[in-house]
Amino acid sequence: MIELKQINKVYKTKQDDVTALDDVNIAIQDGEIYGIIGYSGAGKSTLLRLLNGLEKPTSGEVSLAGKALNTLKNATLRKERQKIGMIFQHFNLLWSRTVLENIMFPLEIAKVPKAKRVDRAKELIRLVGLEGREEAYPSQLSGGQKQRVGIARALANDPKVLLCDEATSALDPKTTEDVLELLLDINRKLNLTIVLITHEMQVIRRICDRVAVMSKGKVVEEGKVTQVFRNPEQEITKQFIRQDTSADSEDVITILHELARKYPEGKIARLVFAGDQVRNPFISKISRTCNVDINIIQGNIQESQEDAVGSLYVQVTGDPKDVEKGLKQIEGYDIEIEVIDYA
Repeated sequence: MIELKQINKVYKTKQDDVTALDDVNIAIQDGEIYGIIGYSGAGKSTLLRLLNGLEKPTSGEVSLAGKALNTLKNATLRKERQKIGMIFQHFNLLWSRTVLENIMFPLEIAKVPKAKRVDRAKELIRLVGLEGREEAYPSQLSGGQKQRVGIARALANDPKVLLCDEATSALDPKTTEDVLELLLDINRKLNLTIVLITHEMQVIRRICDRVAVMSKGKVVEEGKVTQVFRNPEQEITKQFIRQDTSADSEDVITILHELARKYPEGKIARLVFAGDQVRNPFISKISRTCNVDINIIQGNIQESQEDAVGSLYVQVTGDPKDVEKGLKQIEGYDIEIEVIDYA
């Protein structure tokens, strides 16, 4: 559906050339929800502008359904861009127009007859759950309702792709969950390809099928969300995952350092597990069979699109040989384990 081949984007300034994207290669499948995550300056926004045809790469190819967007002339490009819907962090609604009029606006630009515009807008209002708010103005809506209007407006031209630019960053956690659930529902009902740009790993975990991690203009890691959570390869990916699990909170880190100093003969480890292991009492089994004490410091179980993913920070103490045996047995349960030196 969407393919980026050897994409480079360089901005020329008076002082120096700035490389925003460096040899980016991404293939997004029809109907999947694909997440792109990175901190500010990673290149996410530039990538988004290439995906929606607002900018062209310095080199490389951006293709949508087999058509290279960066080679199209203005009129053809505008037509192809109608296949791409866009929702924004701050909604970008027209404040002088009602909910119904905001949703109709893209159809008005496309010169769709008024009767058809109204019918399509009402259909989308039902889809996003805004019945009864047709005549309300944006100032009368909550943040979640505004984003629902933004989603409906983005769907007005029946796009094949929906781009989401930090679509939940301005929302509270409960509203974020509602909006993500709506996007998931739309993806399933319409088989709509969704590309999520975000700096929040919980958004990726919650609804994405695959994820690309960006840093300094490069894609440094890519894969299925569950696989990336279970076995992150890059330090930046590990940082995002720790933020999602609250494992990098000041209190948890302080406790880990204190335990490492108090029990230098023990080991502190991060465990990540999924599938059947989420329900497997492996901690008690290993404690009994290896004669070790296992102290759970911090942990949680979270849902992803593919499966539940569990994360634990534990301290294993006992005879050094028994501790090593216990850690080996943990690996034997198909659990990713990272022993951490907090001394």
